[in-house]
Amino acid sequence: MDLVSICIPAYKAGHFRECLTSAIAQTHPAVEILVSDDSHDDRIRTICAQFAQQVTYVRNPDPGGRGRNNYRHLLRIARGDYIKFLFDDDILHPFCVQYLLEALKGTAGHGTVLAYSPRDLIDAANNRVGVLNALNIRELTVIPGDRLIAFMALNQSNPIGEFTTVLFRRTDLLGADGRGDPLGVDGEEWMGLGDVAAWTNLALKGAVIAHPCTLSYFRTHAQSNSNAAANADLIDGVTDWRKVLDFAHRRGLVDDAQARQGYERLIGVYRGWLDRFPSLEADIARAAADLAALPPPPLPPTPVRQSA
Repeated sequence: MDLVSICIPAYKAGHFRECLTSAIAQTHPAVEILVSDDSHDDRIRTICAQFAQQVTYVRNPDPGGRGRNNYRHLLRIARGDYIKFLFDDDILHPFCVQYLLEALKGTAGHGTVLAYSPRDLIDAANNRVGVLNALNIRELTVIPGDRLIAFMALNQSNPIGEFTTVLFRRTDLLGADGRGDPLGVDGEEWMGLGDVAAWTNLALKGAVIAHPCTLSYFRTHAQSNSNAAANADLIDGVTDWRKVLDFAHRRGLVDDAQARQGYERLIGVYRGWLDRFPSLEADIARAAADLAALPPPPLPPTPVRQSA
């Protein structure tokens, strides 16, 4: 039986009990539930103590790094061949691990290395307020890795979603020696787009399998990291899209003409955030310089005049 490590980097206690019980309720019988606590009080530890037979609780020995050190700590201590992250205010559908694992293993012949699904958007009171399904997945769908990277780079969007929605093999992300850095690409850390960095690292190795069922619940609330008013570091999630585009162009995953469109879109994205982050003026100038440095588009062919 394949062991799946459900890794919970815990910081906020407000919805943690619901998060944890959704991990315990998984139908796949072989799971280890790991909670690495990065918080400043004992609320998360107290909740975990009530489920001590089903949960392994540890304190993160290296707090900081905007929670990224907590992700890395969990990957170091996980024993499972497969990893399923779960954020502390999100919820898993009971069949989430089972269905994603079946999809990933069942499409191994297509070279898949990452499984994900659409997810429901819920509010602080668990009310369903929408569905997040950027690629309009309606059936099991294999997405080539190079196409995923190009899509993210050119659209400056993450159609996969956050860590809660995916499942992958541990060695595919970290390498056989376990020393790979999932949150950076080509030696460059993507501070605001750690999830996109992880998907990029995986997509370089193979394809993605998308499951059509909504198998997780992504919570939106006033204190969520995706709320610009509550997260001053969100600017890195905006500026990092230039790194994604640069990488895709450098690797030849997008050509010059596509890169030109990508930089034009990127400048528009930056301008859309200017009221919230005035410092983006400098990033707009850099993106405009990158755009100007691209080879000019080829001239249209000169029409040949026919002689009378």
